[in-house]
Amino acid sequence: MLAWPAAASADLREVASRARSEWRNAGATLVDSVPRFLFEGDTVTIRIPPTPGSARCTTIGFIGARGVSFHAAIAPGKNQGGGDAGDDVIGKSSSMAGLLELVRCSGAPVERVILTGDAGRGAVEVVVARSKAPLPSLRTVFPERTGGVLPPTQEPGTFPPLPPVGRRVEVAEARARADGGAVQKRSGWESADDGSGVGELELGAGCHRIELFAAEPPRPAAPPAQGGWERGPRRRYRYDLDAELRDGDDDRLLARDRTDTADARLDACVGGPTLGNVVFVGAGPRALIVAMHAWWPIPEGLPRIWGPEARSKMASALLARRLSPPKGREPVLVVQGASGITPVPVELEAGACYVAVAAVAHGNARGIGLRALIGGIESADERGHNDNSGVVAFCTHDRTRGRLEVEARGARMTWGLALYRVESGAWELPR
Repeated sequence: MLAWPAAASADLREVASRARSEWRNAGATLVDSVPRFLFEGDTVTIRIPPTPGSARCTTIGFIGARGVSFHAAIAPGKNQGGGDAGDDVIGKSSSMAGLLELVRCSGAPVERVILTGDAGRGAVEVVVARSKAPLPSLRTVFPERTGGVLPPTQEPGTFPPLPPVGRRVEVAEARARADGGAVQKRSGWESADDGSGVGELELGAGCHRIELFAAEPPRPAAPPAQGGWERGPRRRYRYDLDAELRDGDDDRLLARDRTDTADARLDACVGGPTLGNVVFVGAGPRALIVAMHAWWPIPEGLPRIWGPEARSKMASALLARRLSPPKGREPVLVVQGASGITPVPVELEAGACYVAVAAVAHGNARGIGLRALIGGIESADERGHNDNSGVVAFCTHDRTRGRLEVEARGARMTWGLALYRVESGAWELPR
């Protein structure tokens, strides 16, 4: 469940009041407006009521937290042939440090504005003003959000040398075994002249970790100076290996690595036998790429009623936290729901500990959150391991009742939830 903290909303209203005060002192007439709460990817239409009088300019200010990114644009009015939110927009602008303003001092009056969230989530205050002349910019009203002069970038120096490929593969295999995985036979693929390539792997039902390793490029020789000595230190550079894992049948993306590292790692869970296509770029020309492959089976205790894909999503969330249902135990509660916020009252055993896991069963989700409320204690996992699943662990102490809440965002989707009773602190034991 998502909440808007009272302190944060109060701070934002106080910030917005500064803009209203500055614009009112500049001779503007303020128009009543209400704040909007934006999620990433949300689009809302804001209707601007007409204001009688001789005001020539309309200024709309959007004020959010520094970490929230959004963009807005003026939609054409009825006299311009415009319809609803899907129509073409005019003068699209993006926020900077949570600030954005749209200004129109000529043409048709502003009737509607389209506001879209780009990253993060939070409340956005909307300040609408009409005036005879342009108003002070929000950048002048809030100088603390304009930033400053960036210092010159420091020279990072040379990269430290990488261990040989064989040694790095051995370390990755040891790490996978320590996490309880079964290490499969290594694969080797050759890159093309441009450093790209494709490899295939048979993926069984369960969770898979695939790591790709490429040799470090040779150090370019420095031209010798007079007398045979090298002229200065030789620069070291490094390949940046990126990769994707796709389903060989329908080309569905299963995992992606876009980090700025010499090696690539892909983690994915599948519900049944799958031919995986590994696409990589960033290696050297005609270079040998070594692939390490480790596998974890789907825990037997996960429900089968929602199909293999839902089980694989639950397994992915559990594996990310090194959790698993107790062996030989069935869930004490199984629930299915749809999009929105769904409270689930639960009867619990005093002094026991539980693990709850939720995952998308059908359809596409834009996010799923899970939390448990036991007395005055809240345990939350708002986004889970990814957008398709979430896990929460909690203990009841002396309580025998509690509430689970699942928040799922998306259209035409269903989710499944399973609750397990475990030993006290079972997720903290070495595995």
